[in-house]
Amino acid sequence: MMTSLSGAALMLSEYFELSLLAKASLILIGGLAVTAFARTARASARHLVIATAFAALLVLPILIAFAPALAIDIPVAAQAAVPAPPAPTHVAVAPDINDAITTAARGDVPELSIAEWARVVWAAGTIMFLIPVAAVLWRLSMIRRTGLPVAWHRAELARLADARGVSLPVELLEHEAVPGPMTFGIRRPVIVLPLDAREWSEAELRRALMHEIEHIQRGDWLMQIVARTVAAFYWFHPLVWTAWRRLCLEAERSCDDAVVIHEDSADYADQLVTLARRMSATGVQPMLGMANRSDLSTRVTAVLDDRLRRGRAGFTLAAGTIAAAAVIVMTVAPVRAIARAESEAVTAQRPPEQVLREKIEERAVEERKLKPKVEVTRRARALDRALYEAAQAGEFEEVKELVGAGANPSAIIYGDGSPLIGAARSRRTEITKFLLDQGANPNGVVEGDGSPLIAAAASGRYEQVDLLIQHGADVNLAVEGDENPLMNAAEQGRLEIVKLLVDKGADVHAKIWKETYQSHVSVREQTVQRREARNGEWRTAISQARKNGHIDVVRFLESRGARE
Repeated sequence: MMTSLSGAALMLSEYFELSLLAKASLILIGGLAVTAFARTARASARHLVIATAFAALLVLPILIAFAPALAIDIPVAAQAAVPAPPAPTHVAVAPDINDAITTAARGDVPELSIAEWARVVWAAGTIMFLIPVAAVLWRLSMIRRTGLPVAWHRAELARLADARGVSLPVELLEHEAVPGPMTFGIRRPVIVLPLDAREWSEAELRRALMHEIEHIQRGDWLMQIVARTVAAFYWFHPLVWTAWRRLCLEAERSCDDAVVIHEDSADYADQLVTLARRMSATGVQPMLGMANRSDLSTRVTAVLDDRLRRGRAGFTLAAGTIAAAAVIVMTVAPVRAIARAESEAVTAQRPPEQVLREKIEERAVEERKLKPKVEVTRRARALDRALYEAAQAGEFEEVKELVGAGANPSAIIYGDGSPLIGAARSRRTEITKFLLDQGANPNGVVEGDGSPLIAAAASGRYEQVDLLIQHGADVNLAVEGDENPLMNAAEQGRLEIVKLLVDKGADVHAKIWKETYQSHVSVREQTVQRREARNGEWRTAISQARKNGHIDVVRFLESRGARE
């Protein structure tokens, strides 16, 4: 059970979208639970809770993306900390201009992963759900432009607005397209009445104006637009629509309470039913109006219940609710689960000096074991250079002929690399395997060209990386001037390869000092500058990914505990 929960926590932290949905679900569940338990509280208090939840959903993606991570270690077995990702059927294409031209000429369409398709669907759904919002705003702007100003009862409107603390000038219009009273606008609020409002009694008109003025005083229109936009972003989440309906209901009930405090509840309930019945016949539903048909029975029941508490939420309650929500969001948003091998947890408990001493001793033992296996390579001959060029070009048959003719699979081609490095840059995995079978050193280093694993990681050759590791390539082997495989993969944004290297033991905390020197001088002067230079920078995998804007790689490395 604990293993399943740990795996789920790690998976949620690995993907931004899953982490966002999980944390959004917690916020929605919390907000809906509070309103459910606060049935006897003021409707304005319940509305405040749901409105705060929507505000939290609005800032949640920003906080998850940019807030400093709060890491929680998840202990896992050292030999299987994170399952290895399956080798993709589509190998990432290296950022090579010739490859790009070839792909464009063939007219190939780049394949998308499941995660990328999910993001496309998410974005498309958000746009589709925002279209109705834009349509409503356009329709309301038309109503404002074509509505007729109401000259009657302006004095009554001003008196009611002043009594409810509304300082903004409120415009009063009538329009034939409006079946019942409604309000909209932020800096220039407007109340729109149906044409037959002239025939209403003084009490009916007063109650309608009181309801709409309360919406204006509470700022419900702005909250409705924000919440509806947030709901469009989380369009596939059922809880967000439950919260949206609850927000609308509590807003209407809050305005109902403002009317019932001063007016007869039975008359007001009868007016609500009459208006709702007429709206049912017209089929028009205002976005924010007195006679909203949804949950009418709940509203009428609440209006007639004399035991309920009514009135506005006080300053203390509002400030406390907002502060509590801010604390919850700031606590939940940055939390990320990080896999930590059990052996690492034990290591962390030992003094740093002991850990360092043990690592030095282990490194010395490894070097002594590797010394007898170091292959002395000879200087490249013309045959060896031809082997390198054939391997990089992916000419398998030519590679076999050259090796048969005596070409050295481990030759060093200064300025280019080695045959195995050339093969690692190509798409032909069978050439790499052939050279390894012929004795090519998987850890053969060439100054200026790195190692085979560095070349494969930088070029985005997933299968090559996996094959080299299977044949003993050191995932943490660093080469001066070329860093290590993980840093090269992170710098190029090769997320799948980064995951594979980390799974195979690549150190996400590794730092390599990169000295700076003038590149236009001679090789000898460059060597002197390297030896004497004092300027440079510490490079890490996460710093290289962040420098090149590979946010998905940065998030993955952060989930594994990497820090700059």
